[in-house]
Amino acid sequence: MWDPPPIRASAPVGGGTRPGLARMEVIVDVKLHAYGDLKVLEDIKLHVRSGEIVSVIGPSGCGKSTLLGIMGGILKATDGSVQMEGQIPADCLNPLTYIFQDFALLPWRTVAQNVALPLEHHRMSSAERTARVKDALVRTKLDDFAGALPKQLSGGMRQRVGIARALVVKPAVLLMDEPLSALDAQTRDLLMEDFLDLWLRERVAGVYITHNFHECLRLADRVMVLSRRPGKLKEMIEVRIPQRERTQKSAQTELVDLGNRLWSLIRDEASSAEREVVDA
Repeated sequence: MWDPPPIRASAPVGGGTRPGLARMEVIVDVKLHAYGDLKVLEDIKLHVRSGEIVSVIGPSGCGKSTLLGIMGGILKATDGSVQMEGQIPADCLNPLTYIFQDFALLPWRTVAQNVALPLEHHRMSSAERTARVKDALVRTKLDDFAGALPKQLSGGMRQRVGIARALVVKPAVLLMDEPLSALDAQTRDLLMEDFLDLWLRERVAGVYITHNFHECLRLADRVMVLSRRPGKLKEMIEVRIPQRERTQKSAQTELVDLGNRLWSLIRDEASSAEREVVDA
């Protein structure tokens, strides 16, 4: 059962490129989450500000995806709370929207039909539904593939469909669970640049789960480092270089230093976590 976090309304704040765009923030306070006697998360406080991407990294099994599930209302924390604060954009149908790792497309549906899936339980005219789907396809460069089936697309194109399906509801917050990890390196880099360009235009808040240092340092405004299970906040690292400048030569030294810092924070625990076998 999906139980979305409560929304605490506040006065709209201007800005952004979408008509009616308002600022939404996510405030997380997870004191404990456990499966029976197995503690998975402990003492997690996170405030995702409007328009920023926070990336979450840590050793395998540290609770990254569990934290995302709690934020999205798929899981309920054993002890804790999640709140959304702000004003829902006027054209937003789902304030919180997921982008998954495995694409989760229906193979018998065309690209356009897969993108339209989240709209089917909303009351709207056929013309409005068609317009929303067309807009999402154009924004993700899929408008020439509307009639294709998933089996006819590459992995990168299938993930574009997943992104378009998330965007069709005009979300206020995107929750992304390793959305590029199933792709080869070249496709991942190309799609990451397209995604970043899209996000810089949309400016919704986002939480991005990944194991990949390159991804988080390319996309994130802040990187949240979790410890080995039970996952605790080990450090929050701010990436001060604007995203559009991170491919420039002048930024490489600082980005390499940040990458080394991230690796130093999780190296020993990551090695231990890989050897750990737990019957959860």
